[in-house]
Amino acid sequence: MSTRDEGRIRDAGFTNVTPLAQSITWQGLTITPRQGSHGVGPVVEKMGLVIGFMLEADGEPTVYWAGDTVLYPPVAETIREFSPDIIVTHSCGARWDGDLIVMDDKQTLEVSRLAPQATIVATHMEALDHATVTSQDLRQTAEASGLDPSRLLIPADGETLNLCR
Repeated sequence: MSTRDEGRIRDAGFTNVTPLAQSITWQGLTITPRQGSHGVGPVVEKMGLVIGFMLEADGEPTVYWAGDTVLYPPVAETIREFSPDIIVTHSCGARWDGDLIVMDDKQTLEVSRLAPQATIVATHMEALDHATVTSQDLRQTAEASGLDPSRLLIPADGETLNLCR
């Protein structure tokens, strides 16, 4: 949430609202906002701004939740800068007016190449009507590329993952 959203969220009845304009630490968890983009080009004006999050806590794996973003330079920079242990991607290849607005299978595999030490957790498949990549599509693309299946987790609906360092 950015500071521009704070008023609207308070107006909806929420009282404990903290804008995330910079890193904050809450109960030992450091949350750092990271830039994201719902596509590139004119579609961004229609879709609005998005952010992802770095999550860091002592003794725990570092998690980068990329959010509703395509793979573009600021996302790659976050991966290089933080070298996260776990990267959560929205990998359904959703499109809006023909433009890619979140990662697809090819961009998800590129994330795995940028972070060869990381476990990728791909989400959002079969969740949106404008998605173009299914869980099966992503798994097939990963297998064809030779990606170790233990590095790409595609949780089933309702599945709980236990990710340790």
